[in-house]
Amino acid sequence: MKATKESRTGAGAAARPEATVERGPVRFTVLTPRLVRLEWSANAEFRDGRTQIVVQRSLDVPPFTFVEDERFIEIDTGPLRVRYEKDTGRFGAANLAILVRRDGDPVTWNPGDAQKANLGGTYRTLDRYDGDTWQDGSKLPLEDGLIARDGWHVIDDTDGFGIDDEGWVVERPQGERQDLYFFGYGRDYRAALADFAAIAGPQPIPPRFVFGYWWSRYWNYSDDELRTLGARFVKERIPLDVLVLDMDWHTTPGLSLRPGHEQKDVFGEASGWTGYTFNRSLFPDPKAFMRWAHGQNLRITLNLHPASGMMPHEERYEAMAAALSWDTSTQAPIPFEGASQPYMRALFDSVLRPLEAQGVDFWWLDWQQWPESKAHPGLSNTWWLNHVFFTEMERDRDRRGLIYHRWGGLGNHRYPIGFSGDSVISWTSLAYQPHFTSMASNVLYGYWSHDIGGHTFDKRIPRPERHLDPELYARWMQLGVFSPVLRTHSAKEASLHKEPWHFAPPYGDAIFAAIRLRYQLAPYIYAAARHAYDTGISIVRPMYYDWPEHEEAYAYPGQYMFGNDVLVAPVTVPVGADGSALFPVWLPPGLWYSRDGAESFKGGAVLERSYTLGEIPIFVRPGSVVPLYPEGLRDLAGVPDALILQVFPGAEGATALYDDDGTSQGYQRGDFARTQVLSRRDERMHCVRIGGMDGRYEGRPDRRAYVVEFLDAGIPESVEVNGEALPYSAEPQPRTWLFDPAWLCIRVDLGPVPVEEAQDVVARFAPEHAPRDGLLHRMRRAADAVTYLKQVWGDISALPDDIDLAGQAARVLAYAVDEGDDEGRAERFTAAVKTFEARFAALPASVGATPIDESFKRGFIDRLGR
Repeated sequence: MKATKESRTGAGAAARPEATVERGPVRFTVLTPRLVRLEWSANAEFRDGRTQIVVQRSLDVPPFTFVEDERFIEIDTGPLRVRYEKDTGRFGAANLAILVRRDGDPVTWNPGDAQKANLGGTYRTLDRYDGDTWQDGSKLPLEDGLIARDGWHVIDDTDGFGIDDEGWVVERPQGERQDLYFFGYGRDYRAALADFAAIAGPQPIPPRFVFGYWWSRYWNYSDDELRTLGARFVKERIPLDVLVLDMDWHTTPGLSLRPGHEQKDVFGEASGWTGYTFNRSLFPDPKAFMRWAHGQNLRITLNLHPASGMMPHEERYEAMAAALSWDTSTQAPIPFEGASQPYMRALFDSVLRPLEAQGVDFWWLDWQQWPESKAHPGLSNTWWLNHVFFTEMERDRDRRGLIYHRWGGLGNHRYPIGFSGDSVISWTSLAYQPHFTSMASNVLYGYWSHDIGGHTFDKRIPRPERHLDPELYARWMQLGVFSPVLRTHSAKEASLHKEPWHFAPPYGDAIFAAIRLRYQLAPYIYAAARHAYDTGISIVRPMYYDWPEHEEAYAYPGQYMFGNDVLVAPVTVPVGADGSALFPVWLPPGLWYSRDGAESFKGGAVLERSYTLGEIPIFVRPGSVVPLYPEGLRDLAGVPDALILQVFPGAEGATALYDDDGTSQGYQRGDFARTQVLSRRDERMHCVRIGGMDGRYEGRPDRRAYVVEFLDAGIPESVEVNGEALPYSAEPQPRTWLFDPAWLCIRVDLGPVPVEEAQDVVARFAPEHAPRDGLLHRMRRAADAVTYLKQVWGDISALPDDIDLAGQAARVLAYAVDEGDDEGRAERFTAAVKTFEARFAALPASVGATPIDESFKRGFIDRLGR
C-alpha cells in the first residue's frame, strides 16, 4: 500500500478494527500474513497514531483464524501462528511464541531471542572510514536490517516518538508498554520489505534531475570560477545536472583548522560552520549567479551546518528574531532547537524561503553535533531534521521533497537522499561501498550518495605525497554509474582535482564514458526508482533477494542487482602488469549476457575473468529490454523525444517504460504513464511489441521516436513494422533499418510515432546465416590484441595481412553488408564472418611466425583470451 495524503496526516495510521484482537492489556494486530503487531500496556491504553517508523496501519485485512480458550489466544495467518498465554503480563519467552512456517524448516520465536544471521542495515556516516575501518582500527557499527537468514525480524517501536497531524513530534506515551512488530518471512526477503513499506511508507521517487551528474567540491569557489567551470563542462560536452556549493558559499567568521587559530562560539561549537549569509566577496550578486545556473539547467544546493543557531551578524537575524519575538537589544545569538516548531517555522519563513526565492533548489544538511534533541531526549536530531526539511519542501507547490543528509534511523527512507560523508580515498573504501550501498536496501534506504573518488586522504600520508590515483578514480566513477546517485566530492585540498578533463587517457576516456553511460541509462534507472516506490525493492539491492537459497549470493557482497535486469560487479582492484584486473563474479543460475550482448555465460558458477580499465563486469538477463536515451544529452531537465530499446537475446522478455513529469508529487496520485514492451525470439524470428502508452501526466508527449536495437542478432532477411517491410539504409534514417557490425546489432528506426498506438517490430532470419555465439567478443578481442601488437612491434615493417584484417573485422563486415544489392546481403555477411573466423583461429600461429620477442607473443595471445 502506498503513502497517501491520509498516511501523511495520520488518518490512516490506525488499523482496521477487524484486524485486531484485544484482550485487556494486550492487543494483536494482523497487518499482513507475515507481519503482526504485538502490544502490551499496563494501563490497557494503546497507540494508534503515527510514529517515527510506522505511518500506516489501515491495510487490507488478510485472512486469519482466531482461537481462544480459558488459557490461550492463538492467531494463525498461514505463514505465522501466534500463541499467547492470557493474563500473564508483559510479553516474554514463557508466555508468547510465534511459529514461522518456513519451507521445510519451521522456526519458533520467543521474546528475547537474539538473531544469529542479520544481514545488516546501514549507518549514518562513513566519515574517516577506510572501507569499514575507522582511523583507530574500530569497525563500522552497522545497524541491523530487516532481513536476516533467521527468517524473522522484530522492530521495537516502544520508545518511538509520535508524529501529529501537522507532522510535528509527539512525546511517547506514559506508563509501561511494549510495542513490537514481528516480521516472519522465511526466505521471502522481498515480501518482508514490501510489508515494511506498507506500514512505514514507500521510498519516494526523487526529482528526475537527481539521477544526473552532480558536481561537488569543498572549495571556496567564486561566482566567476563556477561560471568558468560550467562553461568547461559545456565545451567538453559533459552533461551536468546539480551544482553543489559547500560551506564557503556563506560567510565563515572565525573558521580555521590551523593549530592555535581555532575558535569556539558562544554555544561551544566551532566558529564559522553555521551560516546563512552569502559571502559577497565570492558571490557579489547571489540571485544573478543562481539565475545563470538555472539558465544552464543546473540545480543548486547549499550546505547547512545549523547547530550554532542564528548569529547576530547574519543578514536575516532581525527577521528571524522578530518572528520569534526575540530580544535583539543585546545582539544575543538565537540558539538552535530543531524540535521547536516556532524556531523551525521562523528559520524556514524568515531565512531559508528568501534564499530559495533567490534560486536555491534544495538543502544539503550536515548535522554533526549533539545526537539527540535537547527538548526531546531520545529524539535523533539527524532523523528529525530529515523529516522536517523534507516535509517542508513537500508543502511547497506540490514539489517533490528532497533533502541531502545522513541516515537517521528506521523511517528515514521516506526522506531521500543520503550522503555517506568523508570516506578515505583508497581501494579499500572503493571495495566496501558496493556492499554498503546494497545492504542499505535492507532498511529501504535506497538512495545513498557517496563522495565518488573518496573524500580525504589517510591523515598518515604526508601532504606532498597526496595524489589521487587516476585508475582508482576511474573505477570509482564506474561504480558511480551504477549507484543511486552519481556525485563527486572531495576535501579542501589543492591537489584533489576530479574534473573529468584533468585526467589523460586512458583514465579520462573511462571517466567520460562512465558519465555518458549514466545519462544513457537514465530511463532504466528512473523506471527502477518507480519500482522501488511500488515494491520496497531499491534500485541497488543484494543478490540474495533473488537467490536466497544460494550461499554465493551472500559470499560475494561486492556485486549486486541494479534494477531488475542488470547484474553489476564494479572492479575494485587495480590492474596488473598486463593492463587488466582479475575479478571473480558469481553468476546466478541461468543464462546471462554481457552488456553488449556479445557473449553469453552459463550461470550457477563463479566467472574468473580479467577486465581492462575500459571494461565493467555487467551482465544482463536474457530477453531483457533496456531503455536508453540517445547520446549527447546535456542534462535531465527534460526528456528527449527519442528512446532506444536495447533488446537482448532470449526466448522472451518484457519491460515497462515509465514516465511522469519528473518534478511534482503527481505520481503519487496516479499522474504517470507506462508503456509495456514485450520481446519473443526463436531461430527464425524476433518480435518486439511496443504497447500504447497507458496513463497521463502533465507534459505527456503525443509522439515519440523509437529505435529498436536487436543485440547479437546476426543479419536478418527482412525487417517490418506493423506488417510494413522497411528498407535497408547504410545510414540512420527514420522508417529504415541498418546493421551495425561494430555491435552485431540490427537497428530499426521507427521515427516519431503516436504514443497511444502499438508498434510491432519483426526481424526475420534464415538459420543458415546465424553466426556462432561469441562472434562480437572474438572480434573485439582481436582488435585489442592487434592494437597491443602494433605498440610492441618495434619495426617499420608491416604486420602480416591476416592479422591487420582480423583487427578491423567490424569494418570488413560493414563493407560486406553495405556494398551490393539487398538480395545477397545475408550471404555476403556469412562469407565475411567465415573468413574472419578462419583468421581468428590462425592468429596464434600467425603471430608465432613473426620475429618479435616471445613475451610479446604471449601478451598478444593473452589479449585474445586464449
